[in-house]
Formats: sequence, C-alpha cells, structure tokens
Amino acid sequence: MHETFRTLLRDTAHWEFEIFLMLLFDGLVAGILWPFVRVHWKHHLAHDNEEALWEKIITRKPDDEPPTTA
Repeated sequence: MHETFRTLLRDTAHWEFEIFLMLLFDGLVAGILWPFVRVHWKHHLAHDNEEALWEKIITRKPDDEPPTTA
C-alpha cells in the first residue's frame, strides 16, 4: 500500500503526531523567544508612557498644573 495525501488526512495517528510536534516545537520556540519579546515590549511601553507625558507637558496651558507621572 502506498501513502497518499488522502490516507494521511484520514490517519488519526498521523494527526496526533503532527499536533505533538507542533506543540513541542512551538513551545520550544516560544520559550526561547519570550524573554527577548518581553524586554522589547517593556521598552516600548516605557517609551510610549514617556512620550505621552511629554505630549501633556507640551500641550498644557500655562495656568494648568504640571502633569504627574502617576
């Protein structure tokens, strides 16, 4: 018997193995990349907050209270 796309599509063991490999390698890649993504994300959030604070300072009226970081 030869394998065709249709036989692989209907084979439960094939799908179980494919899902296992997908979870294994996706988990491995995510585990390796997550620390770098987290640092990058925190950097961008801090930059956005700093930019928003500067925007408040620039657009405030002279008689307004100065903006706070809280």
